[in-house]
Amino acid sequence: MSMDEAPWRRDTLGGSDAPALVGVDPFKTAGDIWCEKTGRLPVVPDEDGPIDPRSLGKAIGPLLVAHAARERSYAPEVWYQHPTAPMACSVDGLCVDDGILIEAKTTGLLGHVPEQYAHAYGDDGTDEVPEAVHVQVHHDFAVLAAQPNLPPIRMALVPALIGGRGIRCYRIERDDALVAELVSMETEWWETHVVRDRCPAEDPPSLRTLRHMLRRPDAPPRVIDTTFVGEWLQAKALLKRATDNEETIRRMILAELGDAEVGECDLGRLTYRPVHRAAYMVAASVYRSLRFTQTRERKVA
Repeated sequence: MSMDEAPWRRDTLGGSDAPALVGVDPFKTAGDIWCEKTGRLPVVPDEDGPIDPRSLGKAIGPLLVAHAARERSYAPEVWYQHPTAPMACSVDGLCVDDGILIEAKTTGLLGHVPEQYAHAYGDDGTDEVPEAVHVQVHHDFAVLAAQPNLPPIRMALVPALIGGRGIRCYRIERDDALVAELVSMETEWWETHVVRDRCPAEDPPSLRTLRHMLRRPDAPPRVIDTTFVGEWLQAKALLKRATDNEETIRRMILAELGDAEVGECDLGRLTYRPVHRAAYMVAASVYRSLRFTQTRERKVA
């Protein structure tokens, strides 16, 4: 069964959910997972559109799995559910005879790479991968270990296509303590936040998720913590003052710059040069950007 056909996305915690619960996912929060699992987000069918990191990774994944498996026999994209814990996984590849899980990754092919990922992938053949990948792989280990018809799966190969670096293949040995900890933590999290329907107060949904969350126009007013509202209003006021002050000082700097494109001071160098934006989703344009480069500290003889 493919990942898109499996009906478990909302009813269980998948491998890609686990890093958010642990707090090591740069893309999702625990609150995002809570919204998804409690049906607070609209169901949007997959449609053909611009290539994004997820769709690109899905297309390249099978090639990376084949690269990692090489001469081994493997089953591509296999789905399993834990018999007692609210956990499931759709693994990219599984070499049953060799006891090896394959989890393919792509990063840095489109757009900005989060700092957690930029330098977390180490040398080829090591286990130096982002924490989120370690957690996802061990979530999968936990689900696979609960399958009565599978032999022990104690090794994971992680083939990764990394922008600017090419293909690397990492090896992760199973950590039994981490597997046990994830089963316990995810089971407790599910009971607390999904069954009892409690938003994770320590890691609420991201603003992106909250903007898309389903709302009820007829719902009665909710009581909101006065402290939150007060701090929000104060932060907005501080941000406005800072924004207004930045704009005023920027005008003063540009006025001093006159008709030049480069300025200098004791702190460093300022430039105000044309920046060309290529046509893609919007029309091509040219604008000027004020940028600052700090002067390197002079070495004392």
